[in-house]
Formats: sequence, C-alpha cells, structure tokens
Amino acid sequence: MSVMENRASPEDVATILARVLAESRLRRIPRHPGHREIVLGILCRGLKRRYPYSEPELKAHLEVELAKMNASVDHVTCRRYLVDLGFVKRDRAGTRHFLNYPKLEATLSEAAMESAGDLVSKALLTARGRSRKSQDD
Repeated sequence: MSVMENRASPEDVATILARVLAESRLRRIPRHPGHREIVLGILCRGLKRRYPYSEPELKAHLEVELAKMNASVDHVTCRRYLVDLGFVKRDRAGTRHFLNYPKLEATLSEAAMESAGDLVSKALLTARGRSRKSQDD
C-alpha cells in the first residue's frame, strides 16, 4: 500500500470533522492518531511552502485557523503537536518554523486540502443545527 492510498479524502475529512466538531467547537486535539493528523493537517494547510515563519507569524496563523473551528484549544498546544508530529519543522535555533509539505501531502489528499475550509464550515453548521433542534425538543 502506497502513501497515496492512505491520504484522507474529502469524505474522510467530513466524517472526522463531524465527530470532532460535534459540539460546534473543537474542544481538544483528538486522541485517535488518524483523527489528530487530519485536524492538524487542516490547521496547517494555509501555511506557505519554504517560508520561514517566525513565532508570532505561526501564532497568528494558528489563532485564525483555531477560530474558524471555534476551538477551545490554545495555539501553543497545537504548535507543539505540529512540531512533534512533523507537520512543522524548526530551524536549529528554534526561531523559525517551516511547513513540512510532504507530511501534509501524505495526510490529506489534494481535494481534501482544497475543500477543508468548506468542510469545517459545514460540520459546524450541522452541529449547530443539531444543537438547536435538541433545544427545541
């Protein structure tokens, strides 16, 4: 089985987002390794290749992406996971961060990367709809 066969499709991403955003928010980084990798891949998909991100730039990017998921997870935790799991690499001094695009590419299919923003919005809307429906009952 090649790496390409293990990449998450838009359908896989939609299913996992429906689970992790079921309460209309990202409450924590998922424990399941596959789910965690997909969520982290979504968080770093907007980073540019070969661009040296400073700490404040990476923080700003993560805060924006986490806000899109209505997350209660802080950017520091996410950055730690991104570095530990190889989505982001640091320079030797630890002052610059670089997207590890091969890791992102091995996690999310091209179609999943392109549609991830819409899939996040859809999962949040679905969760909010379920929440309102249960309040009305």
